[in-house]
Amino acid sequence: MNPRRALLSAGLALAIGSGCGPKLVRETVYDRDGVHVELRRSVKGGSPIARGYEHPATLAAVRVAHILALIHYEDAKGAQHPIIRSEHVYPLGEGVAQALAKAGPDDEIAVAVFTVERRLGVFQQKRVTAFRAYMRDDELVLQFYSINALIERGSPRGSEYKIPEEVPSWKPDFRLVPSTAQRQAGPRVLRVEWRNSYFARPPSLRLRDGQLQRRTILMEEELPVEPENLKPLSTALRDAQLQALDQIDAARRSGLISESEYRRRRRLVLEGRLEEAGYDTKPGE
Repeated sequence: MNPRRALLSAGLALAIGSGCGPKLVRETVYDRDGVHVELRRSVKGGSPIARGYEHPATLAAVRVAHILALIHYEDAKGAQHPIIRSEHVYPLGEGVAQALAKAGPDDEIAVAVFTVERRLGVFQQKRVTAFRAYMRDDELVLQFYSINALIERGSPRGSEYKIPEEVPSWKPDFRLVPSTAQRQAGPRVLRVEWRNSYFARPPSLRLRDGQLQRRTILMEEELPVEPENLKPLSTALRDAQLQALDQIDAARRSGLISESEYRRRRRLVLEGRLEEAGYDTKPGE
């Protein structure tokens, strides 16, 4: 065969073969305040590749923010830093909580957090922290592509930069530092026991120079609720209603449901609308 024709045939075969591979489908869920959160899945032959993640999952945005604020890394010089800077903690918590609630079992959450550093008051450096997240074995799994990595000129935030599709195979230039209710599962992976009561505590958020910035008073047990939802329980409530209220309170404390969902379910139960609140009313169950 003519060498030129053979080369063209090989190129065509490669193109056809690559076209049969999985396609990554992305859906933006949150994109503001320097935070980008998206859902993505791999599709092959018109169907998503099964991942078996435990999605959708309902976590209070405050709890997600607390988890992210309490994750640290060690840089090449041995200094420890929070992975997520204080100004991004709560926007990122909101974005990830929304994505977890919307995700299906084949979707993973991909995140990029952008910062701008000024050098000598003039020069700007754009940096990104990127990771993917999913729920498995009742743990929140976080896998980091980069932490505070420099974005090269010509790759402005939001236009050319895309969260990597694959986790880098090389050794990272950071070291994850697991803390309470966290365990490391590889150089880039943390598995978080998100139900742990440790994450209901308000973290101290600090500036980069180590000065205390603020201490949040947002605790999941102390979020404001409407007065009508806190009226005394009637002595006429049925056993099924009391049991449902106990379940709702437990779900709220553990972070399984958001504050707004807690208020909605509690109101429905008090009104006797247990099925609408998601509780079975069949006798003996």
